Amino acid sequence: MHAGGLGFESPLLHHPYFSMQFHTTLTQHIQLRDDRFYKGTLFESEHMLVGIDCLAIGQSQAAHMHAGHDKMYYIQQGIGSFVVGSESFVAHVGDVVWAPADTLHAVTNTGNEPLIMLITMAPQPR
Repeated sequence: MHAGGLGFESPLLHHPYFSMQFHTTLTQHIQLRDDRFYKGTLFESEHMLVGIDCLAIGQSQAAHMHAGHDKMYYIQQGIGSFVVGSESFVAHVGDVVWAPADTLHAVTNTGNEPLIMLITMAPQPR
């Protein structure tokens, strides 16, 4: 098997974590719930998690932290009010927000449309 038609076989093709697809479309994973925000996983390995967080208008992720895990949010749609540590700010489409490991963080959808965010966590939380 050749990796991307480049004429070589990648050792990753035989790695047990890669029994899933190498490609997806973010819109396939967008879901909204009335009772709480939605979290979905696009990919995970022992090193990293890639997911999607979807917040309907007015929904929030309460303040929380991840012991030993950095988290990054990439805003795909909407507007979110964030608190990271002692800082508060508003993030818009195209903005990147990160919360270092062991740092309290929260987000609220303060816009007039769903807040859709691509997220990563490293290392992958267990």
